[in-house]
Amino acid sequence: MHLEARIQDLEDRLAKNSSNSGKPPSSDGLAKKPAPKSLRESGQRKSGGQKGHKGETLKMVDEPDPLEVRSVQEYPHCQTDLSVVAVREVEKRQVFDIPPVRVDVTEHQAEMKCCPGCGQQVRGQFPAAMPIICASCCLCLNVLSKPGPKT
Repeated sequence: MHLEARIQDLEDRLAKNSSNSGKPPSSDGLAKKPAPKSLRESGQRKSGGQKGHKGETLKMVDEPDPLEVRSVQEYPHCQTDLSVVAVREVEKRQVFDIPPVRVDVTEHQAEMKCCPGCGQQVRGQFPAAMPIICASCCLCLNVLSKPGPKT
């Protein structure tokens, strides 16, 4: 009987993890955690687009800028020269790129003059509500406007 109690105690300890005991998550080891259950109730509709819903897609433009022609000069299988063969058909694909963000910088200069009548210095007025953009915003705009991975 003592042996069965010890086995039960060991099995209970093995079954414990961070979700059903006070153990920290780091003690769970490398075992894959179960996927979280969705709190949403399952509805009557299937996932994805519903019947009758008008889809939206980008339409091809008539005059793309720029137009890049991908010509074929030789047949890759037998290396036959195709440079003099007439084009039979053209397949078109268009890529829509978002242009980089550009920040317009306006410099305001206030003139300073000395009054010849009283000798006092006077300065021109800056606009009352002059927007000031913070350095972190400039950095964000600079990073996001460059192509490539964001590190």
